Amino acid sequence: MKKYFSILKNYVIIIIGTFTAAAAISLFLAPNKLTGGGITGISTIIHYIWGFPIGVVSLLLNIPLFALGVWSEGKYFFIKSLYSTFLLSFFIDMLAGLGPLTEDLFLASVFGGMLMGTGLGLVFIAMATTGGTDIIAKLVQRVIRHISIGRILLSVDILIILLAAITFADKKTGMYSAVSLYTSSHVIDAIIDGGKFAKTVIIISDKYYEIAQGIKHDLKRGVTGLAGKGMYSGQDKTVLMCTVKRRELPRLKDLVREKDDRAFVILTDVREVLGEGFLMD
Repeated sequence: MKKYFSILKNYVIIIIGTFTAAAAISLFLAPNKLTGGGITGISTIIHYIWGFPIGVVSLLLNIPLFALGVWSEGKYFFIKSLYSTFLLSFFIDMLAGLGPLTEDLFLASVFGGMLMGTGLGLVFIAMATTGGTDIIAKLVQRVIRHISIGRILLSVDILIILLAAITFADKKTGMYSAVSLYTSSHVIDAIIDGGKFAKTVIIISDKYYEIAQGIKHDLKRGVTGLAGKGMYSGQDKTVLMCTVKRRELPRLKDLVREKDDRAFVILTDVREVLGEGFLMD
C-alpha cells in the first residue's frame, strides 16, 4: 500500500505542478508576449506568428525530445513525463480564454516566473518533466552534477528569449522575459533542494542511553554515539548525533526534554541528506 500511495502522490503532484505552470503561461506570460523559455516559449512565438494553439504546438514539438528521454531514462520516466506534457498542454489551452490577470509587464514577469518555477519544481520532485528543455536539463545534470537543473534551464532558455525578443521586435519584452526566466530558475532550485533540507541534532546528556532508545523506537531514526570528554569536568561523555527531517524536529525536542530537561542540544541545518530514510538523487 505504501508503494501505491507513493505512486499516486507523485501523479497528484504532477497535476498540481502542470496546472500551476499552465496558469503562469496562460494568465501571465503568453498574453503579454513574455516567454519563460523552453518549448512553451517557442510555442508562444509560433502562436503569435501563425496563430496555432500553444498547447498543441508544445505537444508536437516534444515528440523527438520524448524519444530521447525514453532512451536515456527508461519507460517509467517516459510515462510520467508524457502524462505531465499532456496535462500541461490541456491546462494551457483550457486557461487561454481567461485572458491576462495583469497587463503590467513587471508583475506578469515576476508572478509568471514564480508560478512557472513552482509548477516545474513540483513536476521535477515527482520524478518527471514537462518535456522540452526540461528533458535536456535533466540529462545534462546527470553528467554535470555540480550544476543545478535551474541553472541549466536558465542557460538553455536564454537563447529562446533572445529569439522571442527578435520575433516581437521588442527589447523591453525580451528583458522582462529574462526576469521571468531568472525568477523561475531560482524557484525551481528552491523547491527541488527544499525537499532535501534536514536538521542534524547533537545531544549531550548523562541520560544518553534513554534518549537514544527513544529516538530509535519513537522516531524510527538512527542515532550515533560519539566518544567525547567534558573539558570543564574532565569526565568522559557519550555525545549523540542524529539527523532528522524538519517535521520530526518537534517530536525529537519533546523526547529529549522528557528524558532529560537539562540536556544540552545543538541544532544545525543540513543542506542535503542521502541514505536510508531520506530522498536519494
